[in-house]
Amino acid sequence: MTWNDTHERTRIFHEVEAAAAADMTGALPWRAEWSAYFNGPEGLLIALRSRWERMLEAQLDARTGEDEFTDTYAKLRRSQVGILAILRAAERQATRVLELTGPRPMVTKPRVVRFRRGPILPTSR
Repeated sequence: MTWNDTHERTRIFHEVEAAAAADMTGALPWRAEWSAYFNGPEGLLIALRSRWERMLEAQLDARTGEDEFTDTYAKLRRSQVGILAILRAAERQATRVLELTGPRPMVTKPRVVRFRRGPILPTSR
């Protein structure tokens, strides 16, 4: 997988997250052009489940204490509520596919401030 493929898959994940948050029925958003990256809706579903599990592994730390662990888990569930609806629906039944049509959403890159020989920091607007 090339860097361009990785960036495109990430962009697709963000589009799916936005569509899932807007729809909330648990239907899997899908565009035909995504087949090159996921080999069909089933591949996208597997990738979403893997992404959710990686998010949990990366952000949850049992050594932080029960309260912080519970708060972080709740925050993750709130931020990914649309994706979780898709994953729950897929466990219960055959996956419903929500065909997305029309233009893809525009992606705007955040402005950054570059310091000479220093870190790159995002700017707040």
